[in-house]
Amino acid sequence: MAGAGVPASAQEGLGLGQYGPSVVPLGRAAVGQTISRVDVRVATTSGDRARDAAALRVARAATGALVGREYRPVLVDTALGRLVADGTARAVSHRPAYEGARDALGIIVTLDLAPAPPSEDREAAPGFPVIYQDDRSKLTFILNTGVGVYSDSNAWFGAPALFNGSNPLAGDLPGSGSTWAEGYLEFGIGGATRLGETDYYLFGAASGLFSASRGQDIFRDDGRDFLHPDKGYVGLLYADPETGDTAQLSFGRQTWTLNNGFLISMVAGSSNAGERGATYLGPRNTTDFSALFTGEFGRSRVSLFYIDPDELEDLESNTTFAGANLGYEFTDAFTMDASVITIPTSDSSYRTPGGAALPREGTTTWGVHGLYRPTTPDHVWLEGEAYYQTNDAYDMSAHAYYGTIGHIWKSAPWSPSLSYRFASFSGDDPDTDRFERFDSMMSTGLGNWLQGVSFGKVYRNGNLNTHRIQANLSPREGMNLTFTWHRLRADEFNNIGGNPALSTLTSRDLGEEFTATLRWALDRNRYLQVVASHARPGKALKRIGADDPWTTLQASLYISF
Repeated sequence: MAGAGVPASAQEGLGLGQYGPSVVPLGRAAVGQTISRVDVRVATTSGDRARDAAALRVARAATGALVGREYRPVLVDTALGRLVADGTARAVSHRPAYEGARDALGIIVTLDLAPAPPSEDREAAPGFPVIYQDDRSKLTFILNTGVGVYSDSNAWFGAPALFNGSNPLAGDLPGSGSTWAEGYLEFGIGGATRLGETDYYLFGAASGLFSASRGQDIFRDDGRDFLHPDKGYVGLLYADPETGDTAQLSFGRQTWTLNNGFLISMVAGSSNAGERGATYLGPRNTTDFSALFTGEFGRSRVSLFYIDPDELEDLESNTTFAGANLGYEFTDAFTMDASVITIPTSDSSYRTPGGAALPREGTTTWGVHGLYRPTTPDHVWLEGEAYYQTNDAYDMSAHAYYGTIGHIWKSAPWSPSLSYRFASFSGDDPDTDRFERFDSMMSTGLGNWLQGVSFGKVYRNGNLNTHRIQANLSPREGMNLTFTWHRLRADEFNNIGGNPALSTLTSRDLGEEFTATLRWALDRNRYLQVVASHARPGKALKRIGADDPWTTLQASLYISF
């Protein structure tokens, strides 16, 4: 379509992107992710092998229904509480975990099967972070923190001014090398209580988040300290102990992810840059406001959502998203779902080479997602999504899709896995009368849809075709080593809507990036992430003077209670 100028998202066009951690967030930061796997283990034996085995069978049956559902501590705790109530276990606990093969969220459930203490013994008071707990209610402190040290060589492919010339958040840009530190502290309270003798539970959380940055990062060199509200939501949960059906309704500052973040990722719920700092540590994920309904009834799933992201004040576009997702689990291995997503409000517009400004508001996206993942230890898995995009105010015809095939060998030492993915986000062909550049909305999440630690900062998911090969190893419990290769190519030479430095391309060859990531759960509270990535510019970047390889080294420690 003939057209030029301002992108659908100001952050995208300025190369700001949405950064954040390159892991599935753990602890309470995992709220809103989809549970991909539940692993049940015996922490304390009963002393009777037959009883232990029977307890494991019961616990696995009771928790298997959690797979595919949105992670909320109250939902998992409710399911686990039944195991204590029916005498299966003396005590049960859980913690989020990283599933390396698919960059997904797992839940590890541990059973205490030790014989009950004598009746005259008093039950020990709950320890930190629990404030109060009985058989109906639980109130806890929210305390999460993290620190990180980062070093980049030839940031912005050696041309920082080229990519940040119109960036209102940029200050003194880095030279050939920069090293800096970031940290954050989240503090608050959260809890849940059962309403009478019903199957309804009221839950909520409120927290604030303080972040700090010191040293020269990729945007500026001034120290920044920023205190801002983080979580702030209330919700109602229905959980039927007989059927396993659940439904949740919640409102406020919260997180949510659709499938694996191809179109809506919790990481894009908020921004980490500018005065907020913590650009690489990425602690902020909560939206300004969201209204979410999710229901799981037998093998059926339904989600209704309204999302107002917490955008940077200098780049506020007043863009909101609303939609619905319906899914069905045909077998234990095969699920499908369909989504429709609208943009009810937005001050942004799509620009075309002819100078037209097409409103982003009113864009509608619909499509399907499918996942085939057998339950056997060694298996092939397949996953894909495909979407089409239109706008009633003008002729818009855009598409995006991906397909992944992978194999995991759980029975082999280190549980290796290997996968290949091709993904495509259409670009706008200036020789047609239609607008064809796909609006990737809230697509991000490194490890999934921030495609390249460094390339994701200059080129977002629009007018882009990528090949990805990823290998994962688990040398020990709680540790994952991931090796990823991305090859990036433009769909069209016209790239208006991306970073202004790359509005018109002279080559489709954008470049390639090699990334190695260590993710290590040191214990149930501490999580270490180390990233090394090397991005090599292709012809499209070299021809505008961005011809130096960009290397980044990152070390982050997250602590969650």
